[in-house]
Amino acid sequence: MTWLLRENLGGNSKTAMIAALSPADINYDETLSTLRYADRAKQIMCTAVINEDANAKLIRELRDEIARLREILRAEGIAEMEGGTAAAAVAAAAAGGASKKVDSKKVSQTQMLLN
Repeated sequence: MTWLLRENLGGNSKTAMIAALSPADINYDETLSTLRYADRAKQIMCTAVINEDANAKLIRELRDEIARLREILRAEGIAEMEGGTAAAAVAAAAAGGASKKVDSKKVSQTQMLLN
């Protein structure tokens, strides 16, 4: 019985089990066995997980990281330029194209993040 229900008892599903018992004396052993099995099945606990393709999960995580890094760049005052990238903005700022002073350490850290 456990072999038949292995995917339901240990998978991502909710399973309801009904134990059929008999009040007759002749079926005492069968009733006791059924109650023991039902008790063991009741103690099985599993946590549901999202069925997700490994590649899709990796792509989703990388997109989230890109969004997080872009937010960090915006917070530091280095935003993407139209027609260019944040790397171009960093290079222009390092070359003196920006009016505000740019810390060279922040420039190098940003360039490392972009590569």
